Amino acid sequence: MLCLLGVQAARAQPVRHLETSFERDVNRYRWRYGLQVAQQVGAWQLALTNRFRSDAFILFDDRYTFRDENQLVWSADRSLPGALSLRSRGTLGWFSQSDVFSQELYGGVRYAPTEYAWVEPSVGLAMDQRSGAAPAGEKPPLRFDAGPAYGLRFTLTPPVDGYQIRLEGDAAWQSISPRRGRGLYLNGALGHRIEETQLTARVRLASVRRDAYQAVSFLNRDDPTRQPETIEATTSDTLEATVELDAPVYRHFHITSRIDVEAGNRFIRTEQAPDDALFFETDFRRRAADGELAVRYQRPRLMGRLAARAGAATERRQLANREDLPPTEAAQKGNLLQQADYDEGSFSLRTRLRGEPLRRLVLTFDGAARIIRHDTPEANPDDRDEVFYTGEVGALLRLSRYLEADLKAYGSYNHTVYINAERSAENNVQRSLRLRPSIRWTPSSRTRVEVAPEVRATYTVDDFVLPGRRSTDQSAREVRMAGAVEQEVAEGLRVLGDGSYSDLRLGRLLWDTFAEIPFDTLRTYSGWLRVQAQVTPRLFAETGVRLFIRSDFDRATTVRYARVGADGEVLRDEAGAVLLTSITREGRQIIEQIGPTTSLTWSLPGGSALRVEGWLYVQHTWQRLYGDLPDDAADRITAAARDGSRRIVPNLTVTARWAF
Repeated sequence: MLCLLGVQAARAQPVRHLETSFERDVNRYRWRYGLQVAQQVGAWQLALTNRFRSDAFILFDDRYTFRDENQLVWSADRSLPGALSLRSRGTLGWFSQSDVFSQELYGGVRYAPTEYAWVEPSVGLAMDQRSGAAPAGEKPPLRFDAGPAYGLRFTLTPPVDGYQIRLEGDAAWQSISPRRGRGLYLNGALGHRIEETQLTARVRLASVRRDAYQAVSFLNRDDPTRQPETIEATTSDTLEATVELDAPVYRHFHITSRIDVEAGNRFIRTEQAPDDALFFETDFRRRAADGELAVRYQRPRLMGRLAARAGAATERRQLANREDLPPTEAAQKGNLLQQADYDEGSFSLRTRLRGEPLRRLVLTFDGAARIIRHDTPEANPDDRDEVFYTGEVGALLRLSRYLEADLKAYGSYNHTVYINAERSAENNVQRSLRLRPSIRWTPSSRTRVEVAPEVRATYTVDDFVLPGRRSTDQSAREVRMAGAVEQEVAEGLRVLGDGSYSDLRLGRLLWDTFAEIPFDTLRTYSGWLRVQAQVTPRLFAETGVRLFIRSDFDRATTVRYARVGADGEVLRDEAGAVLLTSITREGRQIIEQIGPTTSLTWSLPGGSALRVEGWLYVQHTWQRLYGDLPDDAADRITAAARDGSRRIVPNLTVTARWAF
């Protein structure tokens, strides 16, 4: 059971919502439960939100594995005379797979001298239970740590003429000996508007520390004289800042500029480790900056935008305790860390146009060009340059109030060049084209028909082929047809149908002659026909049938069939089971699924509702072999391939939402 309601607690009126659901998929059961309460009880304002989810997965040997998670957040507030109010809050989290149970409780006083400023210091208790580390072959013990916790929150929104200023802070420290934890967050925003010019600035600072039990370095794990675990402290510091300006420059032209800056550090340190144990402490630093300058033209029947964006990013990793490690271990670990470092620069141009030259015709264009330079250390051969070009052209024609046609054409070009010689054979160019016309016909409010064919082609060509190797150039071409129909038969009764067909063909590409040698074809068919009925003003029902067929080429299709003796009788073992043999040929594997679908929705007064959805399908998987078959077994092989295997798969979802 689980499914948290995404409803925000309203202080003005009580909120009491409960939602539960059950889902049955192919190899998974899921229960979900969500509760939200916001209630005034005397002088106290209470709020509680709880989420619970339980998953049961069916493994290949018919065993079950479970994953349960629960998260609870609550608060209780009470106003005091003057500018003071009592505040209490807490969180609880439980995760079954990792044996983690954590809880935090805080109580404090909020001081609000004005309507635009308040500060709230608090003290409390933090508890955390999780698995420790154990010597090899032993079950990890559960560690329960508890200790004091401290918190501080504030908000400041000073009234300054012409400016919108907001500053928020939230800090918490936990001392759950022998571990520590903290979460410090600061958000600030500044807005200023002069006539039609808007300036916006935002900044976010965060510093988080989390301690976890870890096994002492695997190089010492089997030594029974050593303590089996230590504490790994991970500290993450983040800075994000954005400045944006939007201003008119001339008549219908506006200019927009934006700068984004990001800086992040992550430090991993080992606490309370044995003096002679081997462990690795690492530092990670990321820096990124992006700037964009755009010009926008806006008129009732014509809109255009042209933007240029440049950015740079860098990541560095290093071993912090190199001096404390043996030279061999330090060099090996340092090289592994360095291989993930990179410097990246990018520049892009993007344009967007939308015009209405005629009353019934709308034309659109969306195009972009981007260049990326990705530099890596010598130890990492991923050093590369990339260039992208994309474009989409569209035309929407309203032939009448009942009929409209939409045509979209898309193209892309991507060229990747690896700088290091050892990967230069992977240099390639990928070209893609897609054409998607569609027609929508709505002769009345009771009828809707839509047809959307599509053709797509993608060609990937290597820059060159090494001597003695075969080209890996490849093509992918697809034809797709999709359609949907909706008809209201009577008041409260509708018939809906949709279906699609796809034919995807893969092949070796001969670019010089623009030909291909096919090696795979994948065909899919799908259809869904259903009837919707409003049984009563609060009861809605739907029933239908769904079909899915997939046919895939396989170079090594294997069929198992019964062995027979010289007399033509089927051979069996001592237990009476039929003896089988197998044959492998090129062929196709076909998957057919068909079954009924249904849903029922019951709305209750006050916002409560009950919904049941189900789909049961019978799946038939069989093969069709190509090539010659043994004369004495051809009939048995063909029959066994056609029989294939069958299974029945139920899918069910039950959701209940109660407002009380």
